[in-house]
Amino acid sequence: MARKTHHKHSSKKGYRKLLDALAGLEGVHSVATGRVKPRMGSGRPVAQISKVRHTESGLSITINTEGAIVDAYVITDRPADVEAAMGAMGWTGP
Repeated sequence: MARKTHHKHSSKKGYRKLLDALAGLEGVHSVATGRVKPRMGSGRPVAQISKVRHTESGLSITINTEGAIVDAYVITDRPADVEAAMGAMGWTGP
């Protein structure tokens, strides 16, 4: 089976596992890491995935990790199902 997740070389293990788990969800064709920005402040994020936005190719998500905010893209033809699965896994906030 071909790899479904594209990691940037600077990816940290914490969110790599999340991206790999996302790639394993039913209906997901692939997952790619986008921009990685340093996160300011010491506040704890409410959820691992703070934002989910629908795009033409699937979903654009924002992941909160230790010291960084990561934009990632989930390529899928069933974005509503994938978004529901992320909620069921507890990755998104209420």
